[in-house]
Amino acid sequence: MTLYQEVRAALRESGFRPKKSLGQNFLIHENVIESILRLLDLERSDGVVEIGPGLGFLTRRLLQQAGQVWAVEVDDALVESLRQAGWAIEPRLHLIHGDILAVPLAQVLPNLKFKLVGNLPYSISTPVLFRIFDWHAHFSSLVLMVQKEVADRIASGPGTKDYGTLSVWCQVHGRVTEKVSVSPEAFFPRPKVRSTVLKIELFAEPLAGDGELPHLRGLVRAAFGQRRKTLSNTMISWLGRERIDIDRFLLTQDIDPKRRGETLSVDEFIKLARAVGRSSLLTTGN
Repeated sequence: MTLYQEVRAALRESGFRPKKSLGQNFLIHENVIESILRLLDLERSDGVVEIGPGLGFLTRRLLQQAGQVWAVEVDDALVESLRQAGWAIEPRLHLIHGDILAVPLAQVLPNLKFKLVGNLPYSISTPVLFRIFDWHAHFSSLVLMVQKEVADRIASGPGTKDYGTLSVWCQVHGRVTEKVSVSPEAFFPRPKVRSTVLKIELFAEPLAGDGELPHLRGLVRAAFGQRRKTLSNTMISWLGRERIDIDRFLLTQDIDPKRRGETLSVDEFIKLARAVGRSSLLTTGN
């Protein structure tokens, strides 16, 4: 039986209807699943966290190659379907019924490094990615299916239309090492957009230290929150300081105050955030 036939049979038997609001498009292309497994590069000693197992087509393959699998699923009906699957009695499978944006993974997972895999719906891809990066100490690598537009934003560089907060935050925490393009025909129901599977190798530590990350987050959000403004103007709004103070500070960092934030490289953002943290520019609440 093909995966497409399995999906149709499962939906017919359960009466379940995929929810567009949850981005429920089930992967039915064996070659894409094989690509995901290749990117994960699993060993028997590996632990894997899967976001959105759905009907479990990838999950059961993960169990064949990994040591243990923690699968996080929010949909009540899909959780029940997974619990009833014959292969799901495997004790190495830990099914977590909950929203990945709310599940306290730090309390659920053992104190080990995991590989993470998931198909992220467009509507939650950015907040999920930011939460994953907040948990960077738990993961060594990410293999994520995202909408092509999100993948373009993650991998883009300074001065491009796709470069933004997500680009900088992803590149502070890791680097994209491989991409696999996925057509709409690989899913049921078929979406209207193309997807991309990304492999992101996480750095052992982010390029910015834990104490610097709050300053970096504030700076990056200010810079991209008002793209049409100069860096000087965005920092005035962010820090609540006079122009003369901001311009003088930027010049000491060899940055033209008239530059726009979107032209700064990741290294420049980190350097600037580090300098802000050491300066007297920060006021209470920033």
